[in-house]
Amino acid sequence: MARRSDCLLFVFFILLALCFFASKGADSGDLRTRFSVWTGSCCKFPDFSHYDHFTHTLSDKEFPTKDKNRRIVVIGDLHGMNSSLTALLNQISYDVRKDTLIHLGDLVTKATVDDSLAVLSFMATNKVLGVRGNNDQDVIQWRSWMDWILSQPGGRTWLEKVDKHWSDYEAAVEMGDVTAFDPWPSWLKKSDWGRKVPKGWKPLAQHYQVARAMSREHYEYLRSLPLILHAPAGHVFFVHAGLLAADPTRRPTHPKQPLSHWPSMINYKDDIPALREAQEFALLSEVPQNRDPLAVQNMRSVLSNGEVSRSNSKGTPFSDLWNEIMGRCSGFHSETELASVPRLTGNQENLAQLPCYPSTVVYGHAAVRGLDVKRWSIGLDSGCSYGRRLSALVLDAGSFHSEPYHAVDFPLEATHGSDPGSSSGALEQQIFDFPPEATDRFSPRIKFGHAGDARIVSVKCH
Repeated sequence: MARRSDCLLFVFFILLALCFFASKGADSGDLRTRFSVWTGSCCKFPDFSHYDHFTHTLSDKEFPTKDKNRRIVVIGDLHGMNSSLTALLNQISYDVRKDTLIHLGDLVTKATVDDSLAVLSFMATNKVLGVRGNNDQDVIQWRSWMDWILSQPGGRTWLEKVDKHWSDYEAAVEMGDVTAFDPWPSWLKKSDWGRKVPKGWKPLAQHYQVARAMSREHYEYLRSLPLILHAPAGHVFFVHAGLLAADPTRRPTHPKQPLSHWPSMINYKDDIPALREAQEFALLSEVPQNRDPLAVQNMRSVLSNGEVSRSNSKGTPFSDLWNEIMGRCSGFHSETELASVPRLTGNQENLAQLPCYPSTVVYGHAAVRGLDVKRWSIGLDSGCSYGRRLSALVLDAGSFHSEPYHAVDFPLEATHGSDPGSSSGALEQQIFDFPPEATDRFSPRIKFGHAGDARIVSVKCH
């Protein structure tokens, strides 16, 4: 019995010593990560995502709404289509000295690596404003991983071997032939990748190639991109995939919904611009899906259980939900008027107006849906990388309402469906057919904001 107790005591001290050294290792991140990469641990990789800049608020200088000599040009998903970018900028006579250019992410991949790098060079050199797309995110993560591998003992030699043998396997990998891994040298076996690459990553594919080929300047530019751009001066949000105007797991009039009540501000009746800005900031901070990087970079639809989805065919397009909420913003701005806003319950709740001012979201990512323009949302991914078109939204001084705020009112949007309580009844989608000879001068015009308008410009992609 004593011998058994001694053995148990010995095991206890061994475990205690291991815990001590593990905790010491945790105090030294470099040592811990060096150890994990070569032992096959899949759970101790550093964070490669670099979500350092989630939201950026555009200043009046960055987003000029009153300068008649300056335009704001917003471009949909490029995916390395450099020649199409050049054609579009030429068509609108883009002036880098005066015009503000904003992109909606997914600058790279799907085209050649050289074309992706050319797009990155243009954006980085001109310090173009924009947001980070899901494909940009994959490239950032691969490049961050490469920097980490190079910092490991023997990592540079191992990565150089990958580069040296890449041409032997490029065609097979691009065709999705996973059996191409089977005859690889032992140092490059699938199991070896598993010890050095996070689970689920696809090594040696296009995102990897762009990450390996791009310059440090390209990498720093991509890393600097926020996930959301907010322009309070124009009441506009720019995002790659989507935003939600309310948490879909709660009813729109729930007290925790940011647009179900006025912000807690003193004398808000006398400062409508501050009230609107506060509501817009609350929309970003109080809707949980809008704080989720995977959601804002990937969402296309919302399922019946309230979960966001990348699917184009399941659920409700997020833009329908956005327009439903924004179409109910009443624009009332006094306590007396607010008291008269109907507060309906049950099946009639969809008829209730909300104490808010509407704002517009401009996004990309949904190429399957094409150019998708509704009253308070504009989807600009018109499938350039699939040989369709590259589209841009062109804003100028006429795009923004200039009347005093006390004169602004936002009545409930007229409905067109047989059921006024349905989410689709209040939506009016505009369909565009661009002739080959379409020019900036004769491009389609759309409503923008409360009382402004804007142009949609498009070029054929090759």
